[in-house]
Amino acid sequence: MDFSWSTPLRRNGQTTLPLIPNEIYLEIFELIAPTDQPLQEKHVETFSALALVCRFFCSVALPRVFERVIFSGDTNGNSIQASRKTKWARQIVANTEPAKSVALYVKECTFELWLDKEAERLLVPFATLYCKAMARMSNIRKVVFSASFVKKDHWEALAQLKQLDVLEFYGCSFIEDPPDKELTVRNVALFRSPTTFTLRPIATTSLRALKADDVEVVLKIVAFRQLAIDNLLLNQQIFDMEPLLQVFGHLPGLQSVTFGVSKNALTSPLVGKLSLKKLFTRLHSFTINGIGFFVLQHVVEMLVSTLCDGPGTLPSLQELNLYIDTASGWTTKMATLDIVSGRLNGMIIPAFPNVKCINTYRKFIRLEEGDWKVHHHSSTYATLCRITSRVGNFKTL
Repeated sequence: MDFSWSTPLRRNGQTTLPLIPNEIYLEIFELIAPTDQPLQEKHVETFSALALVCRFFCSVALPRVFERVIFSGDTNGNSIQASRKTKWARQIVANTEPAKSVALYVKECTFELWLDKEAERLLVPFATLYCKAMARMSNIRKVVFSASFVKKDHWEALAQLKQLDVLEFYGCSFIEDPPDKELTVRNVALFRSPTTFTLRPIATTSLRALKADDVEVVLKIVAFRQLAIDNLLLNQQIFDMEPLLQVFGHLPGLQSVTFGVSKNALTSPLVGKLSLKKLFTRLHSFTINGIGFFVLQHVVEMLVSTLCDGPGTLPSLQELNLYIDTASGWTTKMATLDIVSGRLNGMIIPAFPNVKCINTYRKFIRLEEGDWKVHHHSSTYATLCRITSRVGNFKTL
């Protein structure tokens, strides 16, 4: 479609009115719905109507209307809207204008609510149609599956999207073994989507960030081929350190690591293998989340020692986050930061000479203008302390 345009003409009857600069129109559109936010449902009709005013309005409004598309499998949803989506998808697949041109405006596509077991046989043909249509939306950068089955048709369509950057799965069921095709995706999220399949298309050489809540699924991905992932987030309370250590063994080039841990895992002998200098070569940030239980002081002391263990240094590390509640006895609480502070100059800095910030549950210390200062995370604690070059020597500002 030809969307060439000029500044809209303005008339009152036969009288030509002064032109309004396009920038003013754009500012008005921005006030209705900011371009950095998804277009809300209540604004879709408004922008659809604006697209009919003139070529200039159409060139601005139509891309906003079709920027984000949702293919829903909800059999109890809006049947009229579903019918329109189906008709549009068929036109895209048939390479019919204006549908095929409008498809190029889509930047984000979502499949949601496709897990109705009773209606699955009826839903599969529609899912296949929408997959074929999505494959023609060549400017898509993000695809989300939410409460959806995922079959080969989906993977085949994803493989056609050469600009795909973000791929997310929430509460999904992988019902078929994926094809051995590599995606271009750089950021993947896998939550509440367990699978016995190896998700080969995700194990792509372009993958840079992986978020998940199942370490076993992550292990299958990273073990499939050599990957260059920079950021790994495991939103899971790890009970067995062995698969996590195997994941680390496949990803020595990680720059950021975050994972949850159980009390039993922290007391496991395998924690002794968590030497950051031995595991990683360019790690910038390391985070352990152990909130919700108390850990005895000697366990935390051993953890800190283990993280710093090994010959040489890890100059890339700048941030260390230990969100752990520490107890010096069965009933006595103590601050994890006290343990960190006591080992700052003698152990932590020699191991990580460029570390600039260490976070614990309630407090953190940060290097500011050559001095280590203690801050409270909560705004109710206003006290700011300084740690001088001598360990344990605090100065209240």
